[in-house]
Amino acid sequence: MARKIALLLLLALAPLVAAEAQPRQSWLIAQYSEDLNEARREIQARVDDGYTPVGLEVAEGSGISVLYVDRPFADQLGWNADSARLERFETADMAQTEQRINNTFADGWFPVDVSRSEEAFYLLLLDLPWRVERFRFAYDMFTSERLQAAIGQFEEDGMALAGISLYEGVQIWYLFVESPDWQPEQLYFTSYANDNESIVAGFNGDMSEGWIPAGFAVGTTSLTVHYVR
Repeated sequence: MARKIALLLLLALAPLVAAEAQPRQSWLIAQYSEDLNEARREIQARVDDGYTPVGLEVAEGSGISVLYVDRPFADQLGWNADSARLERFETADMAQTEQRINNTFADGWFPVDVSRSEEAFYLLLLDLPWRVERFRFAYDMFTSERLQAAIGQFEEDGMALAGISLYEGVQIWYLFVESPDWQPEQLYFTSYANDNESIVAGFNGDMSEGWIPAGFAVGTTSLTVHYVR
């Protein structure tokens, strides 16, 4: 229930952002139904319009939220892709799931965010010529101290963060990858209260300081953003 409430709270954001939009928005959040094929078509349409998907939140039974940035921001990260992909990987057979994910990476798709549900991992991917040597999922209780500790531990092992997801409101899931092409110099995490005014002010303020969103997770009372530069 917590994940459904989180998505419903965020649904009010899209009309507000649209109403305040300038000729070209630097970022936006769009909501879609839980129909994956419909979401895939809408995501690709945004890509064709010059926006790059960088964040994913899936609430099964409610819908899908995607965070986009305008193409020039994504280009600063090397995310200059012309195609995007949303895939669901069931967790019942993790050996098979890992093989499917590795095959997806080998086909030229690079992950930019992850969303965890009870029965599946959802990956948001871009069509990039980047290598993924290996990947790992990990999880822990969600606190800022544990988040920093997890990132530090995996960085020591040569892996970089490629996605975060809140599960049941208290557990955070991570996707780490080892890739010579994805090695951001600085990471920054922050949370905004889950209301329109706070979210709009938060994104606009942090992006004005040179931070670029590289993933997000929606909780019941706040939205957590993973920034890089």
